[in-house]
Amino acid sequence: MRNGITVRDVMNREFVGVSESDTLAAAAELMRSESTDAVVVLRGSEPIGSLSTLTAMSALLDGKRETPLSELQDPAVPTIESTASLTDATQLLVSRGHSQLLVVDGDEAVGLLTERDVLAAHESVETARTERQPAEPLTADSRSTGSVAVDESTQSICEGCGSLAPELSDSNGQQLCADCRAY
Repeated sequence: MRNGITVRDVMNREFVGVSESDTLAAAAELMRSESTDAVVVLRGSEPIGSLSTLTAMSALLDGKRETPLSELQDPAVPTIESTASLTDATQLLVSRGHSQLLVVDGDEAVGLLTERDVLAAHESVETARTERQPAEPLTADSRSTGSVAVDESTQSICEGCGSLAPELSDSNGQQLCADCRAY
């Protein structure tokens, strides 16, 4: 994918962070209320670990509801700069075997990039490639690399599923694509 899409273009700008001193019960309740599969464990503003639903469920079954996250957390989520290409992010997700990356600008966490975000962005680019009219002029970039330029100015990111969509509508305070509004 050599179309200039960066991690910043497709990342989820909001992520759920918890303190390392929070209990498993508090983190699990937050995960449920925020409908998230993982939280970032923070020491102040520094990401030091993560907690996945699998880890949380296992610890809950072991009766560790009041255990602080510092004793239960998974290793820290790998980080990636917001200016990195989507291709680099995809390779990092695959090579590390993680389902998400913490997006940073320098030392500051600015978002989260999940497998779902990456798949949605790849799908959007593939759809644009197959729908391109034969009479459409090729850009200099597309002639040399074989990729098709995507007009990102007409795409927006759905706050429900994270996919790029040509049109979003407000639904309960969120900008959602047609698929998410249907639920």
